[in-house]
Amino acid sequence: MAIDAKLVAELRRRTGLPMMKCKQALVDGGGDVEKAEERLRKEGHKTIDKLKGREMKEGLVFTHAGDEGVAAVAVLCETDFVARSGDFTAFGEMLVKGLYADAPAERGDGASLASLGLADGRTVAEHLDELVGSKVRENMMLGSFACFKTGQGYVANYVHHNGRIACLVELSGETLGEHEPVRTLGNELGMQIAFHAQLRALVGDELDAEWVGKEREIYLAQVQDMPEERREKIAEGKLAKRLKEVVLLDQPFIKNEKESVKQHVAAVAKEAGTAIEVRRFARIAAGA
Repeated sequence: MAIDAKLVAELRRRTGLPMMKCKQALVDGGGDVEKAEERLRKEGHKTIDKLKGREMKEGLVFTHAGDEGVAAVAVLCETDFVARSGDFTAFGEMLVKGLYADAPAERGDGASLASLGLADGRTVAEHLDELVGSKVRENMMLGSFACFKTGQGYVANYVHHNGRIACLVELSGETLGEHEPVRTLGNELGMQIAFHAQLRALVGDELDAEWVGKEREIYLAQVQDMPEERREKIAEGKLAKRLKEVVLLDQPFIKNEKESVKQHVAAVAKEAGTAIEVRRFARIAAGA
């Protein structure tokens, strides 16, 4: 039977066992994570008891820039010592180059990269099995990834100083990368995104209607002790403020809060003498 990559990742998180062993256990257990875990314990895999509950709070992000764009991926582990090791970084660098060459999607969860082939002919899953089983001997998994390629435009690549947050920003327009103000803008937007983990959309129209509805309910509940005729207006004001926090172009610009990100982009476009549109962004984080 076909087994969803997310189920494999979840069983691996619980047990610390290699991906292929987890996948086979899920196949044998009919896709039930609890049954698969029980089966592995009955087979005597002591690693489960040893690693279960150990969280992967450390890690690094890896990026690769090519002529067409940029790829970024987060690799998670348990300790900073492993994150800085040669085996860990060598894998991360090979992984992100493979991702740039053959990404299965523009963005996604690391679990979907298990079958991605890397430069040495082995898959991501095979590399992780080797690292966990015989090299770093610590639980590892992939976080989120993004791969932005553009025909006409520029993809900025901002990596935070701690090496645990990477932000990609695609700017649309002709010959954008040739303008120094545009390259600076890309770096500034990356910094903005890095400091705002709560971002949910580029523009307000992209926000999920159900999420907005739940936020509205929360704010209406908060004003129930106020005069009835004022409740809705106050709740809508709170909601409007909240939406500015999660929409990139509506946020106050990180270096000048008197203007919005949208206004700053327009000012840079005027300075550079070229049209600029922020097309999309991604924030890839490793335990940050």
